[in-house]
Amino acid sequence: MTRAVLIALLAIAAPAAADPGWELHVPERLELAEGTSGTLPIEIAVGKGMAVSKDAPVIVDLVPDGGVTLKRRRLGREDAVNPDADAPRFDVPVRAEAAGDFRIKLHIQFWLCFTRVCRPVDARRTIAIAVSAATR
Repeated sequence: MTRAVLIALLAIAAPAAADPGWELHVPERLELAEGTSGTLPIEIAVGKGMAVSKDAPVIVDLVPDGGVTLKRRRLGREDAVNPDADAPRFDVPVRAEAAGDFRIKLHIQFWLCFTRVCRPVDARRTIAIAVSAATR
């Protein structure tokens, strides 16, 4: 077996590795009661020696289904809990307007840097929002 064939077979058999430089931490599900507000935490976690570029924009776009409202649908680094952090974290206020199962689509873009080399990151997630009926 040639070396190229062996490398190709190993690549196919190996599980897909997670990106070693960063992770996006968001809950898979958020539970609220109708008429109440909650917080959707969004955190970019970076590996040792890495940082989210402070010279490039961090763009967080949020698209909620009906029944769930947000004060703002687009956030930037300046909206982070600590805008100067190497890995920004956001606490997004969410209001449940109606009972039911909804979603918020998240699209985040930023530049991940290690020493003097940076690369763009573009990630998408969907968060389930379960809204229980208000007790009267």
